[in-house]
Amino acid sequence: MIMEMDKKNGEWSTAKALEYYNIENWGSGYFGINEKGHMCVWPYGQPGPSIDMMDVVDEIHDKKLSLPCVVRFQDILRSRVQTLIKTFEKQIAEKNYAGKYFGVYPIKVNQMREVVEEILDAGADGHFGLEAGSKGELICVLAYNTDPEAITICNGYKDEEFMRLAMLGRKLGRKIIVVIEKLSELPLLIRIADEMQVEPLIGLRAKLSTQGAGKWVSSSGDFAKFGLTTPEIIQAVQILKEKGKDQGLKLFHFHAGSQLTDIRTIKEAVNEGSRIYSKLFKMGLPIEYFDVGGGLGVDYEGSNTTSHSSVNYTLEEYVADVVNTVRQICRQEKVPEPNLISESGRAITAHHSCIIMSVFGNIQIGMEEAELAKQTEDSKVVAEMKELVVKLNIKNLQSVFHDATAKKEEALSMFKLGILGLEDRAKVEALYWKLCRQIVHINSRRKRIPKDTAHLDGLLADQYLANFSLFQSAPDHWAFDQLFPIAPLQRLDEPPSREGTIVDITCDSDGKIDQFVDPAVRRNTLRLHELKEGDSYYVGLFLLGAYQDIMGDMHNLFGRVNEVHVFCDDEDPEDFYLEEVIPGDNIADILHRLQYYPAELLKSVKKAIDEKIKSGNIKPKEGMTLVDFYEQVMKSYTYLMTEEERNALHTNGAATSYSAVSALPLESSVPLTKTA
Repeated sequence: MIMEMDKKNGEWSTAKALEYYNIENWGSGYFGINEKGHMCVWPYGQPGPSIDMMDVVDEIHDKKLSLPCVVRFQDILRSRVQTLIKTFEKQIAEKNYAGKYFGVYPIKVNQMREVVEEILDAGADGHFGLEAGSKGELICVLAYNTDPEAITICNGYKDEEFMRLAMLGRKLGRKIIVVIEKLSELPLLIRIADEMQVEPLIGLRAKLSTQGAGKWVSSSGDFAKFGLTTPEIIQAVQILKEKGKDQGLKLFHFHAGSQLTDIRTIKEAVNEGSRIYSKLFKMGLPIEYFDVGGGLGVDYEGSNTTSHSSVNYTLEEYVADVVNTVRQICRQEKVPEPNLISESGRAITAHHSCIIMSVFGNIQIGMEEAELAKQTEDSKVVAEMKELVVKLNIKNLQSVFHDATAKKEEALSMFKLGILGLEDRAKVEALYWKLCRQIVHINSRRKRIPKDTAHLDGLLADQYLANFSLFQSAPDHWAFDQLFPIAPLQRLDEPPSREGTIVDITCDSDGKIDQFVDPAVRRNTLRLHELKEGDSYYVGLFLLGAYQDIMGDMHNLFGRVNEVHVFCDDEDPEDFYLEEVIPGDNIADILHRLQYYPAELLKSVKKAIDEKIKSGNIKPKEGMTLVDFYEQVMKSYTYLMTEEERNALHTNGAATSYSAVSALPLESSVPLTKTA
């Protein structure tokens, strides 16, 4: 839908783009717009060296990779870890807090090896540790968390193998703390520790009465899935004392929820947890660590509110409240101030990862009547619809809209009865959508919009076709309505002239983004630029580093996307280099995962082609070309391929069989724009 420039906002500029796409608020100092009108990245925050994201796109193409592509800015990951550590250390020093801070990264948030390695390296001086919630995760953690001063937290429900793995870590001299989530785990841990002749380090997780705030509110409170009630905590203490293991209780833990949106919830949870810790210490239990769990949120939409996709606090405020609350309670209770642990995963990883995707077309709703074939004489229903379009004004807008809607329904009924031709039906519909566009234009200049027509702006928005799968790359948007920032990567110094939504290439009506970040209200459209014939148009989906990599699925057999790791290099002409390139899944990878064996599939198709060759329906040379083509496509990327990317592969010698079957329908046959 065409959008006129808002006169009260004046001429478009990069400053207007920053404001409209709200980049400065959700970007946390890492993202902005440069003088070329391109999205850029400050890996260490502003001020500092910046990276032009269009240069990253060019580098991706130079590496013969197709879009969509995940881009990881590893320096942002390092910056987030170090900022978290320094913020805690600053608050501890300012408040004369007696304990130290030990960060722990819960690898469930993003188990990618490169992510875990970068976090451990960035946090090495602060003895940053890891958290595991399953046997598979603990296998990884035992191999990577080798710092004897760093802490390993074992959360989640545990069986005997899980406990033995944890005690193997104790045999290696690691600070492996097994957190008891349910009472029956405690006797099991004690038995296995005795069998392996090792002293366990034990933590108790409390099920606080304080309930979290936000989308995942049910993960905390009295009815939470994990943790011990107050009576169970007392019973656990009795078991420990009876078994002579009470001196092994080193950690008290609670979890107020994921993506906590309200700072008041954090204060209340830390307050309640501090009281429980103090009482346990007074019972003679030498607890050294106070683990506030996860929950440190990310302001995905940049609104600084308690919205599900935002938070009403900063990192500094969060840390200050944790340190100050624990300090106050401990001094009131006259107990030592414990070492502090946080399991902040989302806040560390979210900003470092985004996905770049190309837009290959857009679907425009409705068609101008002038584009339809002209008839010598209009039917009555067409003439009446034309009259409604002509007489529309701000005073009669609502009544005319009702009349036009009724007229459109009348035309459909006449068509079903066979008394209205296809051409006349098309003209009625074209006139109807023309009238609706005029209504949207009138409404855009009004303070109060009639309820019956308020939905039309979203209804008439263009659908921009982006080469990606929402279910693979941003599943939380589909599952939880989680907002992720999205913005064009170029032309940000040009006024975006269309209102649109983003749709993916899956065959699923849910594969769309129709909710967008806004500092004030929830928007269901986004301003985008008119597509130009022959010019590529790129958009980025940002803050995807937490959970999305691991939780993505294979809807329509679209697998993992290509991935590059970007490091800042101020001496490089482009201020960056690609440290690692990880190819995404090809079709054969996905098929094999689902127990379709590529060799068998190829054999079956080759047999069918051989039969056609024998019958004379296909020439032998053509048949062999088709077999080669089938095999080549099976080895190709699961996503669409632009002509530019296909040419790059030709140059690389990777797709020689394509040229021989150019008559077959390929993705490049999709027109730049479509009209529905």
